[in-house]
Amino acid sequence: MKRIILYVTLIAAVFAACDPIEDRDSLSGVVSKESLQLSAKPIMVDGRNSNEVIVENNSPLLSRWISDRSQIESSYATVVFDNVGTKEVQFVGLNGNGSKVEDNLSVQIDTMTNLPADVKARLGIKYNADGSVDKTSKPYFWGNANYVDYNINVVQEVAEDGTPGNKLTLSCDAPYLCDWTFGDAKGNKNRLELFVTSLGTFTLSLDLAKADGSVIEDAYTQEVTVEELTTVPAEYKNLFGDFLADPNVSKSWRWSRSGVVWANGPYHGFTDPGAGWWQNSYENMIERQDGIMTFKYSDLSLTKEVYEGGDTSIDPVGVHTGSVELDLGSKVDGYSVGTIKLDGISIIYGVNVNGGNAVFTELALVSVTENTLILGGDNGTGETWLYKFEAVND
Repeated sequence: MKRIILYVTLIAAVFAACDPIEDRDSLSGVVSKESLQLSAKPIMVDGRNSNEVIVENNSPLLSRWISDRSQIESSYATVVFDNVGTKEVQFVGLNGNGSKVEDNLSVQIDTMTNLPADVKARLGIKYNADGSVDKTSKPYFWGNANYVDYNINVVQEVAEDGTPGNKLTLSCDAPYLCDWTFGDAKGNKNRLELFVTSLGTFTLSLDLAKADGSVIEDAYTQEVTVEELTTVPAEYKNLFGDFLADPNVSKSWRWSRSGVVWANGPYHGFTDPGAGWWQNSYENMIERQDGIMTFKYSDLSLTKEVYEGGDTSIDPVGVHTGSVELDLGSKVDGYSVGTIKLDGISIIYGVNVNGGNAVFTELALVSVTENTLILGGDNGTGETWLYKFEAVND
């Protein structure tokens, strides 16, 4: 008898211990907006509200939380915002009868600590040997929209005889995103090098984007005189031709006639189409789009001639012209040497085939030599498309 009483006592204790636990990721009855039990609390970092917010739903209905960068279906989650200021977390709940109930929770974001990889790269955040953030790196505190204690440094390259050259080494330690312009050259990192490829006087200007989304235009300007071309990267001459020897030169490119010329693969994870997942040769591409591209530096133009026999829904047969910009300040270590930006034109078959054939207006300059050009298009879902072209030698 004592043994039976002991078993009953143990079973009662187990149920009593489990009683407070609720399965809130299930449908149970109908909850009104007024009855919702929700909370949203930013994670504190160095005494300030970060852009990571812990959200909780303690009501018996299915949950969906939506923020700038997150859409999570769970009662308990952490959502992320892309700007400082007063933000709202959107909650959408699903009741057992299929009805929805919605509410918004206001939160105050003071600093940005969870940053996309491209923002980290632009800011130039420093890291310690153990992988932790070096908090003496001022861009780490991105989020202080009124930060004023920062330094801008401009160093102009000079020739051996002291003649001012065409390359600038630039840095800004403000916790803002930098957009530099030097003549026709542009760059968007807080620390970079920019150069022009002609002589004369050029305007250097800097725009600063704050973490609250506002922009300080022309936060810094300076006139820079260039008297000697001390730097001309090989990428420019390889892509456009030797414009220093002939200012009107142009250079044409077509699909490579050997090997793999178009392939997808992991995001920024390969540098040759031959290492991709779905590989295509020139023969595979003729029915998609074939043609020739001509780059000209003197007017920064790209002219594309589309041949017959391809997919005319992408581009009609004929000649198309637009503008091109080469930005070597936006390179990705281990993947690319810069970015090609296009306006009014695309490269040959320069579309995201997994995204409704949306045109790539920016492509990574993965590599360019005298005879080979490899470009990369990113579709925004963790995938990269690589294009391989060869120089047309008359």
